[in-house]
Amino acid sequence: MPSSPTSRLEISLPQIHVTKTTYAELVFSLVFVWGFGDAMSTILALVLTSDLSLEANPWIRALLAHDPMWMLALKFAVALYVGVVLLECRHIVEQVPGWRVWLFSLLGLGTAVVLTNVYVGLAAAI
Repeated sequence: MPSSPTSRLEISLPQIHVTKTTYAELVFSLVFVWGFGDAMSTILALVLTSDLSLEANPWIRALLAHDPMWMLALKFAVALYVGVVLLECRHIVEQVPGWRVWLFSLLGLGTAVVLTNVYVGLAAAI
């Protein structure tokens, strides 16, 4: 029995190259989300609600009552300090098992805090 030639349809798909997020990019993202994002979303929520009691952290609430610029300065300074420490201790952090998951978890938590602050502000504005 003669064999019939089989025709094969070959489709070339584009290749997608995914690179891992570098340590410095993760640290920068943490500083941005926890410093700038959290501070600005807290100010947004305060401006739109005009209610200091919605701030969960009593220290931040006290700073907001005194002068919101102190809260901004504190959050920026803490985030920047943490970023510098993380960059300086990179060799130690990268030896910890699951360090990337830990940093992504902190980034996700910070994003959730920012989104919650924005939600509170927008819900009050509507």
